[in-house]
Amino acid sequence: MLRLGILSSLDKRDVMMLPKILKQDIRLRTLSRLTSEEMNEVRSAIQGLQVLDIDHVHESYLPWLAWWFRVDTWNDAWPLERKRAVVKNGLTLYKYKGTIWAVERALDLTGFDPKLTVWHQMNPPGEKGTFLVEATQEQGGLTQKDYENVVTLVESNKQGSQHWNMIVRNPLSRGGIYAGIHTRSRKRITVTLMD
Repeated sequence: MLRLGILSSLDKRDVMMLPKILKQDIRLRTLSRLTSEEMNEVRSAIQGLQVLDIDHVHESYLPWLAWWFRVDTWNDAWPLERKRAVVKNGLTLYKYKGTIWAVERALDLTGFDPKLTVWHQMNPPGEKGTFLVEATQEQGGLTQKDYENVVTLVESNKQGSQHWNMIVRNPLSRGGIYAGIHTRSRKRITVTLMD
């Protein structure tokens, strides 16, 4: 009688895990039933390990995913939505590195509103192999870290043979400009205030 009670209450998922030949043994089916609680805990833990689901993964996994998806710049102070967007677009940006679109998209994801103008679109036409980045930063002034991020993003996403200049526009009403901008030999960054 006891055996029938145990068999009737077996969880079908637990019995399904046993090979067919072992399902015939009452002792193994009973043992499977006794370990079903632990197996259910393992199943739920495995479901929680879906780290590639960027929309639902725990925030602590995002820096690791950013590294894995080859994101060029990362800031722990970013809002969670921006972190998720940067990670989601990491492989796409990697695929299109060397294009103007990749430079523009990378800057856009990190909080700048970029407008890129290639040398032949400039008026008058610029020097061959150059482009101009015009970025509007809506959130506060340009800090040294922002400057480093911009340089990293542009340098890592542009073609290796291209040279670039940059103009950063900052709304006058929103704050100041970081005055200690460090320039490099191939780049010129101009910071202007908007009316």
